[in-house]
Amino acid sequence: MHAIKRWADRILATTCTILCGLLVIAVTWQVIGRFFFNSSGAVSEELAKIMFVWFVLLGAALLFGEKGHMAIEFGLDIMPPRTQTIFQIIISILILGFIASILLIGGIDAVQRTMRQTNAAIPYIKTGQIYLALPLCGGFSVFYCLYNIWNDFRTLVGMNQDQPSKMEG
Repeated sequence: MHAIKRWADRILATTCTILCGLLVIAVTWQVIGRFFFNSSGAVSEELAKIMFVWFVLLGAALLFGEKGHMAIEFGLDIMPPRTQTIFQIIISILILGFIASILLIGGIDAVQRTMRQTNAAIPYIKTGQIYLALPLCGGFSVFYCLYNIWNDFRTLVGMNQDQPSKMEG
């Protein structure tokens, strides 16, 4: 499972790096076109928008996988470690349900509904291809969520129930 996570991390990190570089090129071209040629290209502007959306969604999935997202741990800090792990599993299951229903299932539905629509600025790109970022982000996030649940469950099973707590010992 750890090897799969490393591969997923590499794929997302590489994709985000490439998208960021291409986004810089597209936006730079936009600035040069508007400043020097007094003309902005609709294609480069639309590509910049599409790349930005993909970059943000895939970057969010990568951040979620690294557990680098924002978390409010005020209540968890005062709980014993075993209870913290149980709450982490419950929270991860709730997040998994949200991600699976909104990003994965909803994203697949959005892709299927818009696959016949063409983009106005770039007619050879289907709107469904743009929306494909949603289920991809959802798929990676579901994997990371399952990975976190698996790790937390292994930690929970590995904890000794008879071990005295920090306050007793």
